Amino acid sequence: KTIGDAKEFLQAEITKPRPDNPDMNKESVLQSKVYEIIEEMPGYDLLVMGRPEGSGCYCYVNNLLRGIMDKLVKNYDLVVIDAEAGLEHFSRKIIRDIDDLIVVTDASRRGFRTAERIHELVDELESNIGSIHVIANKVTDTNREKLVKLAEELKLNLIGMIPLDPKIEEMDIKGIPLFEIPDDSVAAVEIENIVKKLGF
Repeated sequence: KTIGDAKEFLQAEITKPRPDNPDMNKESVLQSKVYEIIEEMPGYDLLVMGRPEGSGCYCYVNNLLRGIMDKLVKNYDLVVIDAEAGLEHFSRKIIRDIDDLIVVTDASRRGFRTAERIHELVDELESNIGSIHVIANKVTDTNREKLVKLAEELKLNLIGMIPLDPKIEEMDIKGIPLFEIPDDSVAAVEIENIVKKLGF
């Protein structure tokens, strides 16, 4: 179950006639659904954002969710949100007060341009975001220097470049989860370096 499922559930509930319970507290319903789908793991909890919205206006549901997420994040020292690719997350402002925004892109000019657009959108919306970092993924030796220059050209804070890793490709084909990535993986080593740079 995901946040997307909880939003779809409440959206459907809102449109139902409720002669038996006209004063249903919609925020309480959504909050209970959100807490219900939190997966408790050893050392951390997992809450999956889920798919994009379906048809119809989700403004009211998003407003409720915004308040719930504001309360929820206060229960944790560190919150990591892995959002789907796209710009709509920023315009909806479901998550506010971000210390570090990390934009992960592929090793392409188009990807870096999208990262630049995200930076511009964050400024336009006057979002409360501390720092914006860019990570390039699947980087090869042949394009490493070009990406550094491109980041400088676009004034992007390129905090790391994760190499194209044959071990990850092999794990993906075999269906092995990334949690089992070996410590000597070149990608794992770079990710550890990035985490240290971020101070986590």
